[in-house]
Amino acid sequence: MKKRLLYIFFYLIPGLYTFEAIGADTTLVRDVSHDWYFYDESGGSYLPLVSRSSFRGKTIHFDISPSDFHNSILQVRGEQEFSFFLNNRMLGVIKNKSYDLDSLKSAYGSDQWHFTIYHKKLDPFGVSTRIVKYSSKDKPLAENPVIVRTRDVHPFYNFVITALVLIGAFLAALYNYFPRMLSDFFKTSRAFSLRESDENLFKSRPLNQINLLIYLYLSFLVGLVLLLLVYQSDIHVEASLFNPDGYWDSLWKWFQLSMLITGWFFAKYLLISNMSSLFKLGNFVVSHFFNYIRMTLIIFSLALIAIVLSRFGFTIFSADYYSSIINIILIFLGLRVVILFFKLLSSASYKTLHLFSYLCGTEVIPFGIVLYLGLNQPF
Repeated sequence: MKKRLLYIFFYLIPGLYTFEAIGADTTLVRDVSHDWYFYDESGGSYLPLVSRSSFRGKTIHFDISPSDFHNSILQVRGEQEFSFFLNNRMLGVIKNKSYDLDSLKSAYGSDQWHFTIYHKKLDPFGVSTRIVKYSSKDKPLAENPVIVRTRDVHPFYNFVITALVLIGAFLAALYNYFPRMLSDFFKTSRAFSLRESDENLFKSRPLNQINLLIYLYLSFLVGLVLLLLVYQSDIHVEASLFNPDGYWDSLWKWFQLSMLITGWFFAKYLLISNMSSLFKLGNFVVSHFFNYIRMTLIIFSLALIAIVLSRFGFTIFSADYYSSIINIILIFLGLRVVILFFKLLSSASYKTLHLFSYLCGTEVIPFGIVLYLGLNQPF
């Protein structure tokens, strides 16, 4: 079994758009900085950037028709790292990068490209964009300026396929060894019931080995959903953790994000324990944490299914569509707080205000902080 998983994993390792720069002989085709324009907030319209010294903004825009620049390279340089977008889709957080236009066309298509450079303190004097063409003369190999190898695959989507295989294998292993435990976690009717049911799943030992594996699986699941939503939607987070560059970097950042989410689950358990002790609701600890994990597992499992079917099944690329999925997830996460309130209210006879104060400390305020840190970014 282990050997088969290794074969699958290495079979899915994709190639990258590879540039092997050997020389530096180039011919300038076009200085794209002459085509820059920016959004004038005072006038509410786009204006050409005539003088860089008069620039006041966070974004620079320019348009390219790929059919006009066959066998050419777009060179983007900056003195500071900035976010770089193609047709409102992030290509990465870059500083000095070259893009083969033919490779971009095979990956993204479209007859007209709209590029955007963004930084919250963008300095136009430190940015240059130009299109060059490398010499095609017959020269010795050592003098050939560049060898471009293009592939029709996309590194990020190859990462997604690999992540789906790994998550599927993890879930299959959990179901193989703990079928009853896992099936109970996915009982939707019990999870979203307004009354607390008498279940003995992990309520005696929420931090035992079996449950720790489920938390780890959930962390990888949530991490993948977040990366997919940031990539597919028009919500652009500046944090490099959400902007992987290539296949291996995507895997590494997925692992990092998943570990952060795992840390959050442990912090959540400590928060519930301390707040339960403070409000003298000690019998709520295990029930609260269990229902929190179970509803989170169901919500993000459905979200992953919806995103994968939309992207790979129905080939939906609309950023607004995936932004709506984010809004639906947030609605369900807010609904989770309401359901937890009624579940805990039905399990013991405490005053409503007392229980609401407890939930404010354990659910409402943390949820508000997550919304602020996650969505209140300078996009």
